[in-house]
Amino acid sequence: MKNDLMGIIFAENSEASMGELVSVRSLAAVPFGGRYRIIDFILSNMVNSAIINVGITTSYNFQSLSDHLGTGKPWDIDRKGNGLFMLPPKEIIEPGEIRGGVDTLSGIMHYLSKSRQSYVLLSDCNTVCNINFTDVLKTHIDSDADITLIYNRTENLDRKDLSGRILLDVDESKRVRDIHVYPIQQKTNYSYMHMFLIKRSLLMELVGDAAAHNKHYISKDILLPNVDRLNILGYEYTGYCRQINNIKSFYDANLELLQSDVCNELFGLNNDMPVYTKVKDTVPTKYGSKSDVSNALIADGCLIEGTVRNSVLFRGVHVGKGATVENCILMQNSEVMDNCLTENVIFDKEVVLRSGKKLVGQSTYPMVIEKRSII
Repeated sequence: MKNDLMGIIFAENSEASMGELVSVRSLAAVPFGGRYRIIDFILSNMVNSAIINVGITTSYNFQSLSDHLGTGKPWDIDRKGNGLFMLPPKEIIEPGEIRGGVDTLSGIMHYLSKSRQSYVLLSDCNTVCNINFTDVLKTHIDSDADITLIYNRTENLDRKDLSGRILLDVDESKRVRDIHVYPIQQKTNYSYMHMFLIKRSLLMELVGDAAAHNKHYISKDILLPNVDRLNILGYEYTGYCRQINNIKSFYDANLELLQSDVCNELFGLNNDMPVYTKVKDTVPTKYGSKSDVSNALIADGCLIEGTVRNSVLFRGVHVGKGATVENCILMQNSEVMDNCLTENVIFDKEVVLRSGKKLVGQSTYPMVIEKRSII
């Protein structure tokens, strides 16, 4: 059973709204946490769960993702037979064109049919957590389930949060009795994490049937219609989990890394399940004599001469003399020149803020500056 599970990761999510952060890259390749990409978390979870065959479905804008993943060597899945597989669509997909999960899976039937594992774990790329799927597979087999949906508990969601959620009705035996797709009101606290486990043969059958009836979406056209027909069970995940589906959730999740308990759990310091990423050799960060840094996550290769508070700085960021960076996310090789003020701001890569400028967003609506902007 150890290696009888393969993985499929969807590199895009048509429901996500990430604005400028996905104008030059796929959702899976969005930088996160100082030195990672969003996809690193689910991919590392799979590798830590002894999954050695992983397919990643891509769309029109996957060059950055392909450069990051390479052959899969940092995750130890550059192998013959199994390994890491980039699965581009058969047809050209234009920016903004929506494809459902059924369409995507229909296009990779050749990959599914040639794989040797009996079970498939499917997941969106933008769920950030640290989970071991070995126990999920064991529970799935022991329960004789047809499909196992992974969920966590979320309470008091507002209408905006609900618009992108799928909620589950789960009874005492963990059987899923109903699925609420993007509900207006919250009638259950069980939120589907967009991960499910299924037998490979059953997945191919369900996808083939849905495609033949011109159906497009996994949740609405495969899972929901089969709630009463198939044995669909729920598996509750109780650890830290964030779904990155808009700018605000991206901003909040990055700043939550400044909490030691969140950081330790997410990066596997408590359970020996590390998060792997592409390795880059850079010099250590340098701190000037008048620098002032508190509660910040700062990657290597930075030069800090000013003040940094409650912020996440990626590799190669420069904060000039007299500058203040507070509650910000500054991506790789960005520069805040002397005597600037930035607060509640997200810089994409290689942004330059010239001396004496001031940028202030709101914590509820952070300002986003697109890649290579000079202000």
